[in-house]
Amino acid sequence: FSTVYGFSPRIRFDLTVNEFTRNAAINGEQEIWGAQFWRPYCHVDDLARAVILVLESPVEKVKSNVFNVGSTEENYNKGMIIEEVCSVVPDVQVNYVESAEDPRDYRVNFDKIKNELGYTITKKVPDGVREIYKLIKTGIVTDSFAQKFRNI
Repeated sequence: FSTVYGFSPRIRFDLTVNEFTRNAAINGEQEIWGAQFWRPYCHVDDLARAVILVLESPVEKVKSNVFNVGSTEENYNKGMIIEEVCSVVPDVQVNYVESAEDPRDYRVNFDKIKNELGYTITKKVPDGVREIYKLIKTGIVTDSFAQKFRNI
């Protein structure tokens, strides 16, 4: 799967899009380590749809197959993510920290799942930023720094 973002019953605030948006909305700032590092991103709703699609697909199409789940257009580097956050959240102070390496610096091609199963995403990173910002600002999610919202 791509790096997930978006609202879910057990939302994760230790994942890039959600974390950057939360920090900008609450603290008005975000520190970025290695803005140049790339990762693929996908909304949790779209990931769930992909699982359902595979389960409902003919066995001969999916048996012994591996599918990357996401969209090739949704490969972003961290600098691009914070730009999306800053376009939604007003007056964010961004502090860039140089970082020479990140083992998760990669881009992924998702043509196989699109071509073989007809899978396409319905939400993009800017949609997720707006969604998380709204959840924080309206108080739907409170105590977003609590351990229950992190795995790391």
